[in-house]
Amino acid sequence: MALILKMKVILFLIANVILFSSCQNNQRIEKLESENQILKLRNGSLRKITDGIKEKYVFDSLTIRQIPHYENTYLRNSEFKEEIVFVGYNLYGKTSVIIGDSLKFENGIEVINPETLEFKNGGFQNIIELNQKQNPYSGILQSENEYGKTFKTTVKSIVQTKN
Repeated sequence: MALILKMKVILFLIANVILFSSCQNNQRIEKLESENQILKLRNGSLRKITDGIKEKYVFDSLTIRQIPHYENTYLRNSEFKEEIVFVGYNLYGKTSVIIGDSLKFENGIEVINPETLEFKNGGFQNIIELNQKQNPYSGILQSENEYGKTFKTTVKSIVQTKN
């Protein structure tokens, strides 16, 4: 009789342990399912953001340029005009300006006598020797970023001397 009582107690304890652990497992499963739903919602939101970024220009850095108006007289009691420009650019060679004498459009764009301009303080320094009445130059402006759109355009300009 004592043996049967001991067996009943042991079976009772085993049944309680199994029942208790199964309840804990159910609670853990419910918690994990809830966390999984939250993560799915966050993932959807992040996907929406990253899809939107693919259609925008993305820059690593930004600088501000103050450009005084060419008509400013700097006289007392006169107006001073300027343009304030936000300039975005990408670092590590992802933004470039290549200037040369002219452009050739055969199988893509090629700059004739190209010179890659130096990047300094968020801008590219272009120095041109003014040897003629009209001094033309052309080039390619480009900015890339692995997350957003690539920007590439050509530039053509002429600097005319006064004399």
